[in-house]
Amino acid sequence: MSRGDGAQGLTEDRNIVPVHTLGISQICAYGLLFYAFAQLKIPLAEKHAVSSSDILAAISVAMVLQALLAPVIGRWVDRFGALNVMRWGFFLGSAGMLIVGLSEHFFVLCSGLMIVGFGYAMCTYEIAFGAAVQLDEAGSRKHISVITFYGGVASSITWMAIGPLMLAVGLTGTFWVISVILLCCGIVVGSHARGFQPSHGKNEKQSLPFSWRGLTRQEKQALVALASTGCFEYLLFASTTLMWITWFEGQYHDPMLAIYLASIYGPFQVVGRVIEMKFGHRFDARVTAVVASCLIPVALMLVQIPSLVFAILAMMIFGMGHGILTVSFGFITNLYFRAEVYGRAKGIITAPKAIGAALGPSLGGFLYAMGGHVLMLVMVALAVMSAAALVYLLWLRPTNEIHMRSSH
Repeated sequence: MSRGDGAQGLTEDRNIVPVHTLGISQICAYGLLFYAFAQLKIPLAEKHAVSSSDILAAISVAMVLQALLAPVIGRWVDRFGALNVMRWGFFLGSAGMLIVGLSEHFFVLCSGLMIVGFGYAMCTYEIAFGAAVQLDEAGSRKHISVITFYGGVASSITWMAIGPLMLAVGLTGTFWVISVILLCCGIVVGSHARGFQPSHGKNEKQSLPFSWRGLTRQEKQALVALASTGCFEYLLFASTTLMWITWFEGQYHDPMLAIYLASIYGPFQVVGRVIEMKFGHRFDARVTAVVASCLIPVALMLVQIPSLVFAILAMMIFGMGHGILTVSFGFITNLYFRAEVYGRAKGIITAPKAIGAALGPSLGGFLYAMGGHVLMLVMVALAVMSAAALVYLLWLRPTNEIHMRSSH
């Protein structure tokens, strides 16, 4: 069966349930394996008699696993199917969070975080996007938008829920609840895995070869550009995400107001993704990505103005920019690499991006300790470098014949 026949053979009815399942799963994956630590880091630090910077450093080390494992996980996606990989990612995340919650020694906490990092690498956007491409390559841009539509509220839902949950059941109880939710996600995602395993990846012999030497010059340049922009963008994103609450608390000296302000960008990520879903198909995805990337430095400059109005506006713009960029990062890879090799291409792209995401929490804490203005200055510089790498992609014609006609 040809690639085109395979894509057409998957009907909308068959796709709709797993695509929405993937979307909901991202609320849990990102919310409980990453965003939750924005609030959990302080009680964990108090429990283990260390500083919150030590917790952030441990999280960063754990996230390095994502970078180290990305190429391997990419091969698993192509060979076993993204849904299968996600299932085990949720199971590992569940086990890791439970170990962190029950830990009485800092070494055990760090060990649990390493397992969390492993699980995180196997069940968040990069793997979910691979599943969307495998489900329906021709409609991958739409499906990726749907998945990120759900994921956009992960931070807001998590930050609004974690505080009341800790008050109700305590720190250990909170980790138990998180662990059970992740376990259930693994079971639900796994229930769809068998029926949607890609036929091209059932064994190693059926997989298309993929190596740097075998790529065309355009494909190599696309890989480098995508890896570069992802590295800069996720270093920026991870540095600011776990520091927004701290930033606003320092600005306005009101913990609840800080949480509300930090939570604004989540819903506006959804706004950005709605815009992408409604209007994105009219434009080349690379163009929309460049425009969205220009919103990020604007937001970072506005947030430094000592005004509540500008703080709200900045977080709205920050959210919309990232909302569109998340869809773009998932889909643009498919402009250059077909579904059969998407996982391995994404694995190479994800490695430097994951390094950026891993270093982000520690970098954010370190720069903020030097001064809020230092943090924002460095973040603006990273945003500009990320945008420059995206601009370079405009000169690289897509090589995936399925999407050539949709790109200008």
